[in-house]
Amino acid sequence: MQVALADGVVLIAVMAERMFGFEVGRRQWVGLVLTAVGLAVLGLTLPAMHGAHSQFSDVAMISFEAGLFGVGGLLIMGPRIGGPVEHHGIMLGAAAGILFGVSDSAIKALTGIAGAHGLSALLVSPWTLVAVCASIVAFYASARGLQDGEAVPVIAVTGTAANIAGIAGGIVVFGDPLAGGTLGVTLQALAFVLVIVASALMPAPVRAAGVAPAT
Repeated sequence: MQVALADGVVLIAVMAERMFGFEVGRRQWVGLVLTAVGLAVLGLTLPAMHGAHSQFSDVAMISFEAGLFGVGGLLIMGPRIGGPVEHHGIMLGAAAGILFGVSDSAIKALTGIAGAHGLSALLVSPWTLVAVCASIVAFYASARGLQDGEAVPVIAVTGTAANIAGIAGGIVVFGDPLAGGTLGVTLQALAFVLVIVASALMPAPVRAAGVAPAT
């Protein structure tokens, strides 16, 4: 699944350039390719799992979801807390992806709850509210990010952040196994580095506009 999503990141750029006339610069192409490679390596090096694997620790779940909500909130506030105004669209895209990851983790938890206690348990589970609230905030953050920033980088960062949050949630909250052996761990660490570098490359460089001095 992660490999398929990684291919989708590059497909977004191809469709944007060929079908909708968006200009995708060399810097952004490099970022998109690095993102796809990083996510593909992560997906390929994760061990195969059997079953739903939706059991979780309440402490781990609360800590993980609260932490992501906090990071997403800081990114949404952006310029109000000193962030660069010109990159607020990218920050909103990252916030949307993180909050989609919050929702995805909550939904995965709900599948385990429903399997153990029935569908009626979903009505009283706090994770239902978390999933709904995170999805709503993520939707509006994504929409505003597309208004404030360039479409391709914002969409790519949103998808990447959601994927990374989902992978991290699987490992931290649900106990998904890491790669076995030194080679697998090294490849996963390299994949995370590639994704981080790619995220830094996504925003186009800001060029200072010259202002003529007043006479």
